[in-house]
Amino acid sequence: MSKIMLLLSGRLIVVLGFICYLGRLILLWIKYKNQKQVFWLKEVIVFLFVIYICMVVSVTLFPIPIGFHSNTENIYRSINVMPLVSIIKSISQIGIAYGGDAQFMIGLIVRNVGGNILLLMPLSFLAPLIWNKFKRFKNIMLLGFVISVSIELLQLVETMLSGGWGRITDINDVICNVLGVTVGYLIYKFTFKLIDHFQIKILQKLNSGRSELFDKNNEVEI
Repeated sequence: MSKIMLLLSGRLIVVLGFICYLGRLILLWIKYKNQKQVFWLKEVIVFLFVIYICMVVSVTLFPIPIGFHSNTENIYRSINVMPLVSIIKSISQIGIAYGGDAQFMIGLIVRNVGGNILLLMPLSFLAPLIWNKFKRFKNIMLLGFVISVSIELLQLVETMLSGGWGRITDINDVICNVLGVTVGYLIYKFTFKLIDHFQIKILQKLNSGRSELFDKNNEVEI
């Protein structure tokens, strides 16, 4: 059977996200066209969040393999439900695997573990600025956990549909993702403590809990 891989560019996903955001702006303009006091900084955060989510989708779920012959053994190999075991094993292989190339092995571990930690860090910084309920630690942790598990389950579905040639569904990814959410939230809290300390009003307002897109004052927010 011929092997075909459907390659959906990550750039295309980002472009689609940008188009959807433009649609949002048009709808808001139609609804609030008589109000000129737009809180633009809030809109910048929303825009960054949309692009960020599109990038997460493109990185974690694409490309999608189609047409590969089924391999049951690969399906089983693509599932790991043992926490931290594979990471510890990889660390123990430094200086042994890949012909003893320790630098390459360390880089591989850092890219895998560090990449999964970094993946959801922006989520716990951006989401609290858009939705008040995610200012609470338990809520942002739950959001990060649900997103991470959903990604892994979707990757598992892709692997099963592609006959075992998709991505690896790994509980360690969930652990690293949640750790990243925790670190991102701590950075968010520390950043806005500094902002409150130095009385940076425009940023204080951004994090004040106000949900209005439009300011009630007569001055345009920038």
